[in-house]
Amino acid sequence: MASKKAAEIVEEVPALPADETVEKPAAANPWDEKVNVRVPRKPKGEYFYVCVNDRRFEIPANGLEQEMPRPIAEVLEQSIQAEYKAEDYAAGIPNRV
Repeated sequence: MASKKAAEIVEEVPALPADETVEKPAAANPWDEKVNVRVPRKPKGEYFYVCVNDRRFEIPANGLEQEMPRPIAEVLEQSIQAEYKAEDYAAGIPNRV
């Protein structure tokens, strides 16, 4: 029964003519996409240092929202979460869910 349904589905899909090609959309460059991230406050003069594929960023930890490329924002968010987990572990707080 299942094989009959699968065969019916395959038959319903029309095949592309041999001379037609399917063009893939151009991949968007993630470095061109900017996102706003709120950077946590640290003591004056401290920075977050983020490096992705040899692109280095020094982000001031001033507690304000800042615009940055998406790959840098993702790495920064992961770094901040890791710092929170390390502080919780040092304080003896169980993992937050």
